[in-house]
Amino acid sequence: MRNSEIKVGYLVSYDYEYMKNSLPTVYEYADIIAVAIDKDRMTWKGTNYEIADSFFEWLKEYDKDNKIRIYEDSFFDPDLTVMENDTRERNMLGRFMGEGGWHIQVDSDEYFLDFKKFTDYLKSLDMIVATSVFARWVTIFKLDTENAFIIDNGEKFPVATNFVSYDNARLSFNAKKEINSEFKVIHQSWGRSEDELRQKLSNWGHSNDFDIESYFRLWKAIDKHTYKYITNFHPLNGFDWQKLECIEAKDIPTLIEKVRIIQEEKAGRKKNKWKSLFRRKK
Repeated sequence: MRNSEIKVGYLVSYDYEYMKNSLPTVYEYADIIAVAIDKDRMTWKGTNYEIADSFFEWLKEYDKDNKIRIYEDSFFDPDLTVMENDTRERNMLGRFMGEGGWHIQVDSDEYFLDFKKFTDYLKSLDMIVATSVFARWVTIFKLDTENAFIIDNGEKFPVATNFVSYDNARLSFNAKKEINSEFKVIHQSWGRSEDELRQKLSNWGHSNDFDIESYFRLWKAIDKHTYKYITNFHPLNGFDWQKLECIEAKDIPTLIEKVRIIQEEKAGRKKNKWKSLFRRKK
């Protein structure tokens, strides 16, 4: 059984400006795009934020094909933890987009490298079995005026499903099948200004799981001279982030294009390596 409808859901909050880099990476190949925004402008932690009217004007202007639907609701429940509110909003957004098709939930600071190939792949899958599809992050750890310091370690995360049942953020414990794909998504994550990063960390679901101030000092020390020396530095699971790479890029669109080229080159080398091994065995 096939259902080719592609439904993209955005969770938008204080970092709404990042969506201006994310939306162009998915818009053409999505059938429905839902943008979830708390109607009281509250984060999952219960702090207030504002969204400029110009953002909604930009959305309307960009939406040439009338794909975008704004979904405003109360996504902050004071009786729940940050992570529980995160999960709750994702389920509410899934229900808003309706049953059927592929649900792809994207955060404002996530940028697909090749959304067309990803959606073509989803459309090739069987819809009968409840399935979660994982992609892989290329994480931006820090940005300066000339460079991006990234982590390309193949870290996987759930991004698409053919059924709506989230148990821990985008993770579902009820999936009958999990597929670990090799599709890459740039995650701006830590690549923000100091003030923006502090805001993100204070509202993060893991904000109580590590020493934010100590880690923030480490982050501030990273530059083109020091990045080579940092190892095993993930704030929760050190060995998950073993090294940083430096890519020269003055803005996010340039970085997206450069990372896309680098990933294509890596895939080509990997393919040639397997071909070489196969010829030797013959």
